Amino acid sequence: MANRRDERADRAFFESEYSRHWSGSARQVELVALGHEVGLNGYTTVPEAHVLSEQVVLLPGSFLLDVGAGRGWPGPYVAQVHGARLISTDIPWHALLKAKADSTGVVAADGRALPLQTGGVAAIVHADVLC
Repeated sequence: MANRRDERADRAFFESEYSRHWSGSARQVELVALGHEVGLNGYTTVPEAHVLSEQVVLLPGSFLLDVGAGRGWPGPYVAQVHGARLISTDIPWHALLKAKADSTGVVAADGRALPLQTGGVAAIVHADVLC
């Protein structure tokens, strides 16, 4: 388990990474390497996101929670497939500013201590996240 000093360094690293502006060439690399462009947010491909969407049971209008959403992938895809509403959560605020465009709501919080009511979401997804 990381100590507080390591956690602060990790948080600073992710804040720095997510505040960087992504160039057109970086987006092109992502498009060629992964077959889609979602802002170099992770390594989940569209086919993998589709498989993930098949693993959750969501009714239209229900809430999906994407823990460690980063800039917002693949949560928006899964929510869209089901007609669900999305809550994106992560620590770096710069990431959530991008994720907000595709979310019903965003929560800046650590996945270990989310300020949400029990039973408020129908399903939870996370990809490329170590929780």
